Amino acid sequence: MTRVDLRDESGMTLVELLVATAAGVIVMAGVTMAMIVTMRETNRVASHVDANQRARIAMTRIIDQLHSACVAPQIAPVREDSTGTMLSFLHQSGSAVSLTPVLSRISLVGTTLTESDYPVSGGAAPNWTFSETASKTTQLMTNISPVTVGAPIFTYYSYTNGKISSTPLSSLTGGANANAVQVNVAFETAPQKTAIRNDASASTEIQDAALLRLTPPAYGSTTANLPCQ
Repeated sequence: MTRVDLRDESGMTLVELLVATAAGVIVMAGVTMAMIVTMRETNRVASHVDANQRARIAMTRIIDQLHSACVAPQIAPVREDSTGTMLSFLHQSGSAVSLTPVLSRISLVGTTLTESDYPVSGGAAPNWTFSETASKTTQLMTNISPVTVGAPIFTYYSYTNGKISSTPLSSLTGGANANAVQVNVAFETAPQKTAIRNDASASTEIQDAALLRLTPPAYGSTTANLPCQ
C-alpha cells in the first residue's frame, strides 16, 4: 500500500498555467470567430431570401396587371408618357363583355417603387379620359434600383417581321406607344436590414416580360402586328 505524503505541494508551475490560459484564449477566439461568420452568413442568406420574396411579389403584381391590359380590341394599353422609370398603362380584369379600364402609373422615385391608379372620368372605348387625381396610391417596394447604373427598369418592344425586336423602342411619344407589344421589367432589390444593406451579395436581381397580344403575329414584313389584336 502506497502512502500519500500530505506535505506534497507539487502542481502546475506559473509558466504552465500561462501556456494553458493562452491556449484556452486562442480556442475561445476561434470558436467566437466561427460563430460570428456563421451568424453573418445566416443573416445574409435570410436577407437575400427576404429581398427575393418581396421582389417576386411586386413583379407578379406588375406582370399580372400587364396581362390584363387588353381591355378592348385594337387599343394601345401602354401610354405614350411611359419612360424607363415610369410605366403608364391601362388594365382591368373581370368577366364583363365591356370592361372599364384603370389607368395605372408605376414609377420609381429614388429607391421606392409606387403605383397610382386613376379611374375613368369620361369618354368611351377606346377614347377614355381619366381623372387627374389618383384614387389610390400603393407603395410596391423600397430599396430597389436598376440592374445596372442608369439602365431603365421598364423597356418596350415592337414586332419586326413577326418577331419581337431585339432593340427596344427608344421613345413612346408621337404615337410610337401604339407599337409597344411587349414590356420588360428588370430591377435589383437590396435587403431591408440596414446592417447589411450595402452587402452586394445580399441583393437580388429579378426580371420578367409581358406580351400584350391576343393572337399570333403575322410574319409579313409589312404587317404592323399591333398590341391587343
